Amino acid sequence: MGTLKDLSSLSENTFLQVLRDILDEYFQRIPSSKESSDIDPQIRRQLEHILRSTNPSSNKIPTDELPEHLQKFYMNFIHDYRRDIERYHIYHSSQYIDEYRLKNFDWNIRMTLHDEHLFKCRLPLVNLELELTNENHSKNILLELDEQELNRLIEEMTKIEQTMNNTNVLLTQ
Repeated sequence: MGTLKDLSSLSENTFLQVLRDILDEYFQRIPSSKESSDIDPQIRRQLEHILRSTNPSSNKIPTDELPEHLQKFYMNFIHDYRRDIERYHIYHSSQYIDEYRLKNFDWNIRMTLHDEHLFKCRLPLVNLELELTNENHSKNILLELDEQELNRLIEEMTKIEQTMNNTNVLLTQ
C-alpha cells in the first residue's frame, strides 16, 4: 500500500511533530517547529486523513494505515491530545454548517455486545441520522454515540440553547 511506503520513511519524532503541527495550525497556535514544513504535502494530507478518521473516544483506535514503528507513538499521541482531536473533529464537522441546513433527523438505540477483559456486557449506542440540505442536494450523516458521547452532545446543545436564549433576551430589550 502506498500509504505505508510513504509514512514508513518518517521518524517517530517527525511523525509526532507533523501531527502536533496539524492541530496547531487548525487552532491557530504557533507551530512548535519548522521541521514539519519541509514534509511532503502528500504525507501531510495522509496524516490529516488518519487524524480525521480517528475517534479518540473509541476503545479501539485503528492503526492499520500506519507502519508498525509508528503505531505505538500514534496511540500515545491520541491519548495525550484527546481533547484537541475531539475539537478538530468538531471543526471539520462544522464546515457543513455554512453550506447545509438541518432538514430532518432520526434516531434509534441499539444494544451491542462489548467484550472488555473477557466480560461480555451490553453497550447501548444511539444512532443519530442527520439529513442536511442546501439549494442543490441533501446529505445524510450518521453518528453513532455511546452514552458518554451522547451526554457531551446534549451538554453542548444545552449551552447553545442558553446562548441563543440570552441573545434573544438582549435583542428584546
